[in-house]
Amino acid sequence: MGNKKHMFCPVAIAGILDSRVRKLFHNPNKILKPFIKKDITALDIGCGSGFFSMEIAELMEGTGKVISVDMQEGMLEILKQKIQGTNFQNKFVLHKCSQNAIGIKENVDFVLMFYMVHEVPSKENLFNEVLPLVNQNGLVMIVEPKLISKRKFKEMVNAITKKGFEEYCIPKIPLSRGIVLKKI
Repeated sequence: MGNKKHMFCPVAIAGILDSRVRKLFHNPNKILKPFIKKDITALDIGCGSGFFSMEIAELMEGTGKVISVDMQEGMLEILKQKIQGTNFQNKFVLHKCSQNAIGIKENVDFVLMFYMVHEVPSKENLFNEVLPLVNQNGLVMIVEPKLISKRKFKEMVNAITKKGFEEYCIPKIPLSRGIVLKKI
């Protein structure tokens, strides 16, 4: 998938991902509430310590399923500890992926890729693997840091729309470029 070395958020600083300061800028309830319904299957790719996965489960009120995917076993372990003993612990699937493949085969209604697409060596492979999993009328939310140029972000969106998706909305998320796409 290329020889370029990619950096990922280390498990040692996972606490930063769940900080109150981050919640000021990236409030998971505010960001996700318009898109999460009861009884859906949601896929959180690059879930880290579960900042968004936990909110998805809360918004589904114990229904549906959350598939949380990360490359780092340590991140998944942190999330496992968070969900243990909660009302929705049985609604989670924690999945360790590789750098080159997600490895999920289940169809989903919602996909979240928050600040992770820029870390993937082959965006084309990522989209070729994930987009076919999305059910008709399903949503894909992609949010990237503002450091990603408008041109690169637009190129990524154009590649996805060619695969049977259309713009659903542009969420306003501080310090970020984001889009929600709907499968047509």
